[in-house]
Amino acid sequence: MERISIQEDFVFGSVMSNKHLCQHLIQIILPELRINRIEFPTLQKAVQENIISRGVRFDVYTKDQNGVVYEIDMQVRHIRGLSQWVRYYQGRIDGDMLRHGQPYAKLRQSYVIFICPFDPYDKGLHKYEFRNYCRQDKSLAMGDGRTAIFLNAKGTVNDVDQDLRNFLEYVDNKDVKDDHYVDELRDYINVLSKDTEWRKEYMDNKTHMMFHDEDIRAEGRKEGRAEGQTLAIKKTVAMLKPMDIPETEIAKKIQQTFDLSDQEAADIINTK
Repeated sequence: MERISIQEDFVFGSVMSNKHLCQHLIQIILPELRINRIEFPTLQKAVQENIISRGVRFDVYTKDQNGVVYEIDMQVRHIRGLSQWVRYYQGRIDGDMLRHGQPYAKLRQSYVIFICPFDPYDKGLHKYEFRNYCRQDKSLAMGDGRTAIFLNAKGTVNDVDQDLRNFLEYVDNKDVKDDHYVDELRDYINVLSKDTEWRKEYMDNKTHMMFHDEDIRAEGRKEGRAEGQTLAIKKTVAMLKPMDIPETEIAKKIQQTFDLSDQEAADIINTK
């Protein structure tokens, strides 16, 4: 099995389902806080206000002993509107937190944390932390309790503790040594990878994500049905073959996804 990266949503969620590992991560991201305990993390928590509004699905959602909410996402795509995405998440967290009729003062602090294997603001920082301040007087905080954090695995500036830097280097698939937390993460993933049921779910999830990957679809659309799509399909097949997925299954999936004939699928599968 190829090296499993914590960047993958399924892997990250599996790891963060471990309460100890999740709490430790929050603590190294926010060392100024004293986090004595957290709730068991909720994975893929869905929040939908009504059938018209757009729902959200939080990767990892938990609270600490004071009711402070932490939402953590592994965000591997450098997409447009990333900041607005965080804004929307924060609003949905507030709506989920406050029951009907409760005063607004009951809203607890919340942290939305995006872990990125890219630099979202191109400043070289490992950690971009945003809160609401008065434009005319930066010493005056609004005090609404909302914090947005973007962690950058490509950071170059000396702006965070070594513990957080080591974690981000691990996210960036670098070989981190002599770090107890990273060793725990690595060991935990190793144990998961030996579990037959988890491995099956992992492979199913990876296959599903490949065939719903917008990058692959876009590559196919870029030059129409011909060259661009063929290149995208070949790229998909090349990623699937090392996973010990039967060629008949690969052929079936590319036929369904890219609307190919039996012969077209066979020709691509057998291309060396």
